[in-house]
Amino acid sequence: GEMTKLRASLVCEPALAIDAREIDLQDFIFLGKGEENTGGRNRDSIVSDAFEALIGAIYLDGGMDEATKFICSFVLNDIEHKQKFYDSKTTLQEMVDATNLGSLHYEIVKESGPDHNKVFDAVVKLNDEVIGSGTGQTKKHAEQNAAVDALNKINK
Repeated sequence: GEMTKLRASLVCEPALAIDAREIDLQDFIFLGKGEENTGGRNRDSIVSDAFEALIGAIYLDGGMDEATKFICSFVLNDIEHKQKFYDSKTTLQEMVDATNLGSLHYEIVKESGPDHNKVFDAVVKLNDEVIGSGTGQTKKHAEQNAAVDALNKINK
């Protein structure tokens, strides 16, 4: 139930990438020339994988206590924001359903960049009216960001 959703929101790729960037981990990743030249240092999948590896290294080097301290400081430090991002589409859908405002629809409005480094722009519409927009390296991330944008506008 709720604990599963919370755990998923903390360990999803975008949340771990945010955690990694908070400690500038991307600056310490060794990348091949091709990956470096194509923006790999900014790719969520790479920095989140590096963050997971760092947690594993801390555990192997310092044990469970040190790994727990690190996780408490850098993963559990902003649970509300991470949960909001992870659950944004669900939260928005539940809000619309509860108020009988109509139907939501997500649309990818733009796709740019080379195949190995795509950027997607998405909008979320309520009854054909755009209520939020977002960008991401996957369609799913773009839609999540559009939902976050819509929720931020609604909650102002």
